[in-house]
Amino acid sequence: MKTEAKVVWLVSFSHFITHGYMTVLPAVLIAIAAEQSISFVELGLIANIGYFLYGLGAFPAGYLADRCGSKKMITIGALGMALSSLLVGFSTSTLTFGITYTLLGIFASIHHPAGVSLIARRINEKKGKALGLHGVMGNIGLFLSPLCAAFCIMLFGTWRAAYLSYGLFGLVFFLILYFARVEGEENFFLARPSTWFRKAGQRAAESGTVPAGTTPSASISPVPLYISAALLVLYLGSILSGFIFRGSLTFLPALFQQNIAAITNHDQPVVMAGYAATAVLSLGLIGAWFGGYINDRIRHPELVPIFIFLVSAPALYYASRLTDMRLVAVSGLFSLIYYAWQPSQNYLIAKYTKKSSHGMGFGLSFFLIFGMGSLATTTGGWMADNFGVDRFYALMAIVASCAMLAALAVLPLRAYILRFKPSAGRPQLAVNRIVE
Repeated sequence: MKTEAKVVWLVSFSHFITHGYMTVLPAVLIAIAAEQSISFVELGLIANIGYFLYGLGAFPAGYLADRCGSKKMITIGALGMALSSLLVGFSTSTLTFGITYTLLGIFASIHHPAGVSLIARRINEKKGKALGLHGVMGNIGLFLSPLCAAFCIMLFGTWRAAYLSYGLFGLVFFLILYFARVEGEENFFLARPSTWFRKAGQRAAESGTVPAGTTPSASISPVPLYISAALLVLYLGSILSGFIFRGSLTFLPALFQQNIAAITNHDQPVVMAGYAATAVLSLGLIGAWFGGYINDRIRHPELVPIFIFLVSAPALYYASRLTDMRLVAVSGLFSLIYYAWQPSQNYLIAKYTKKSSHGMGFGLSFFLIFGMGSLATTTGGWMADNFGVDRFYALMAIVASCAMLAALAVLPLRAYILRFKPSAGRPQLAVNRIVE
């Protein structure tokens, strides 16, 4: 239990700081544009590239987590994010800012597949509760980052202070990860670059002993590929929910500024809309905790996403039609319920993937959530310009309804697996029912 507690807190703090790095930019956007003479179009393009790589990098990061070890990978990610943040703070031109921010997105992409797979592999009891805490810490990082960035600007008078402060804090956290030891996980050693991406368990295999759960690579032979049909539907849910996540996070302040009279008529509507959105989104902390906790308590955790989207779809629809305090209330309900989805989704992916493939399973899921979900910013921007941001919320209500149907499909499909058999001739694909 002591080892499990260490794993949960290390991974959760990694989640906290990862989301912190990736949400500094919106808070310092105007300051960067003024000081660096960078246009909002250029900043938007740099941000889109960084966010896309944040999602795209999750897939190779998941593969490396399976091959080299999850704890080693999140340590590399922590070091890379810290150094990249420092480089962003010291950047002197649009080009150097773009390159260093891209590096930050690449290293930030490591956490989710490596960190969640570490929890899935090393936590045997109360796995749902661990994933819930992981989600809560990520949301805290998401909400506190803009406030910390604003405080740094106020204290030092420059946006660079935000990235430099995060970089220094990240180096301290890297040292904690570097010296922490987790049973069954290989460590990252700066002094031995040849071991950085060495296959997990290779040292033991070379000495003639193989840890439990690993096999020497020489013993691996081509075998048919088995994929749960339910897992494929869960990945569809990742795409749909990623669209909702990025869309609601990006456009909630704009919706408040447009449809809440007290904010619209305020002397500083942008600031007030940001404060209101932060307050509403903070309810997601409760949802994230509950989404993990409930999975340990019910027999069929597949029911949780169904309930989440059953509530989220009408909440998004009414958010597109209501104004003033009724809009705040329904937005609060959405935030309270919807943010339970991520720990629930992680729990189910762990359930429907092999332990040795957790990294790849989570890597693909987070690529779909963050990479494909980034399309919501473009779609929402176009709809807001042409029809109003409330129409975009109506579109997200439709997407949430589709996500609910996908969640419903998991129940009957969990009894089936897809069997893909490669061969010299024509590959064979078969659907088999699991006999319990």
